[in-house]
Amino acid sequence: MEKWRLAGYAIPAVTASLLAAALWMGNALIAFGVLVGAIGAILLYSEWLRSRGEVLSDERTLRIEEAASRRTLQVLILTVAFLVVALAFLSEEKPRLRSAYYLSTALMVLIALPKLSLKHYYSRVM
Repeated sequence: MEKWRLAGYAIPAVTASLLAAALWMGNALIAFGVLVGAIGAILLYSEWLRSRGEVLSDERTLRIEEAASRRTLQVLILTVAFLVVALAFLSEEKPRLRSAYYLSTALMVLIALPKLSLKHYYSRVM
């Protein structure tokens, strides 16, 4: 493996480690700083790859990303749907779970609305 590719793996690994440490310490400012730093590092790394002439995206990678995103969203929606149903029944027995039920329902709506609106948008544009 070429050494320059290691940075592509190191950035998420270092980000996850620093983010875990910041969350463990309970410091939101450091956590947000880590996220901003990660965004900057990814942008700089992408620009550096482009300057080297590396192909970051072609038709094949776009199709792979679309398929992976679609499958991820399907799994996420099904998981949240099962969670909503389970919490609906469990919150009847244990009222302290009612807020988790409302949160998971809101999460399902927050996932579904952008998906439906973007699907409508792209069906008109494409």
